[in-house]
Amino acid sequence: MKKVKYFLLVSLILICLSVILFAVHFAVFGQLENTLYYSLMSLCFIPVNVLAVTLVFENLLAYQAKQERLSKLNMLVGVFFSELGFHLLDLIVQGDDVIKERITDFSDLKTVKMIIKSHSHLLEMTKIDYDALKELMVHKGSILVTLISNESILEHEVFSDLLMSTIHLRDEILFRQNKTYTEEDYVHIAGDISRVYKALTTQWIDYLVHLKCFYPYLYKSALEASPFLNLVI
Repeated sequence: MKKVKYFLLVSLILICLSVILFAVHFAVFGQLENTLYYSLMSLCFIPVNVLAVTLVFENLLAYQAKQERLSKLNMLVGVFFSELGFHLLDLIVQGDDVIKERITDFSDLKTVKMIIKSHSHLLEMTKIDYDALKELMVHKGSILVTLISNESILEHEVFSDLLMSTIHLRDEILFRQNKTYTEEDYVHIAGDISRVYKALTTQWIDYLVHLKCFYPYLYKSALEASPFLNLVI
């Protein structure tokens, strides 16, 4: 109700201002016919002005707002990797020797991203330190709850998928924490780890692209902290 009153008040003020200006113009220059003519011409361009405002300026403002939201979301991505992501990737990638052979350097992140997207993400589970992975998920898993509670995360599809996959892996580990694993349990956990691995590498390369563009000094540090230390940087 207050917004409606405010809108009506502003509209009334603007209309009165237009009438006053019109009267001043007529009092100074006379020529009522010419004044009415140019006033009508101005009214004719109002639809075009409205079109420009709604389609151009509003879209520009929406784009700017979206970029600001994505920038804030990338800060959350950075928190995830510093708290859990880098350590998790370091453990899981030990079971994938193929990707280290496919990626030779990080000079072209676009090419690296294409390789990661086409990669099978098959893992040799015997090479992964599962006890260390389990300990990491149990002790650092709380950061996942903090991040997923942020509603804006839903706007970042890749990151939200990564969080959901990682939360699912954490839950599966917690459910079996005091249980002797069966063969079926190992197969199930292996599938969950592979799912997390695929989402993790995809988000990781997107995060590197962001850092390289906006924070080159952090980009170099992120590469040095990555598990691909044998790659040419």
